[in-house]
Amino acid sequence: MSPSIEQPELNAAEWTLLQNLRALPDEALRHRVHVSLTKLLFFFQNPKCQGIGVEGFPCGEPRSSCEDCHQIWEILDKVAERPAPD
Repeated sequence: MSPSIEQPELNAAEWTLLQNLRALPDEALRHRVHVSLTKLLFFFQNPKCQGIGVEGFPCGEPRSSCEDCHQIWEILDKVAERPAPD
C-alpha cells in the first residue's frame, strides 16, 4: 500500500505549466526541461553567485562575474517579452 499524497491546490497558471510539461513529446526533452527549470528556480531563489569569500568578490564567487548574472537576467527578460503563440 502506498502512502497517500496530499493534493495541493493549483492555480490556473500552475495547472497550465504542469499540463504543458506533461505534453512534451520526448522523454529526453522532458528531462532537459525539468533540469533547466530546477536550475532556473534555484537561480530565482538565490539570485547571486554561490559561496562567499573573504576576498570581497561582489557576488561571492570569483569564477562568475556580475556581468554573467546581468546576461542571464537580460536573456530571461527577452524570453518573457516574446509574444505567445496564438
